[in-house]
Amino acid sequence: MRNILITIIFFIPVFVFAQTGPIFDLPGGEKLDLGGHMRGKEVKYDIVFKNSGDADLKITSVSTTCGCSTALLSNDLIKPGDEGTIQFTFNGNGYGPVTKGVVVYTNETTNVHNIMITMNMVEPLSLTPASIVTSGKVGEELNQSAILLNTYDKLVTISDVSSNSPAVKVTSDKMELNSGDSASLSISIKIYEESPVNAAVIIKTSEGEFQIPILVDIKNN
Repeated sequence: MRNILITIIFFIPVFVFAQTGPIFDLPGGEKLDLGGHMRGKEVKYDIVFKNSGDADLKITSVSTTCGCSTALLSNDLIKPGDEGTIQFTFNGNGYGPVTKGVVVYTNETTNVHNIMITMNMVEPLSLTPASIVTSGKVGEELNQSAILLNTYDKLVTISDVSSNSPAVKVTSDKMELNSGDSASLSISIKIYEESPVNAAVIIKTSEGEFQIPILVDIKNN
């Protein structure tokens, strides 16, 4: 009985004080979905991780799986309980679902982490029609319309609708578009002279500037 008690007393401290070592912990897992982003526009995202272990976490290397993206580490030594950040940047090229990888090497026993980042690269707004081509006589006023659809997954605001020609006037029935909403543009084209009207409707939004080219040929009387 005495030998059994000695064995139990010997092992209890080892169990209580056993160390886990450093642990690279990414809340939610190592697959990240960043949602919709405008194609051609740079995407930046901070990957925040934590050292959930009881020893210093050393980041020995951070890299990306393609030259179109980069990963910048805030600090290569993370104390137990502290957080670190990897700033991920993607140049925005591509269309539709895009997946990029960030590879992190650490001083853990299993020392490599493959973080997969998915983004949906979209044109946030679609215009129908994409251009206006028509004809008319001098003195006529032509009335046209267009639809601006928000295909993005977030709110888009319209700051201004205008034209680069005094012959073209445009108004919009909405200045804020939730995802899936559309705005109706009313376009008035006044033909003042016997020269073709070559202009554009300009729509300034929170996601960039969009245009509808306009070409009006002049009919002979």
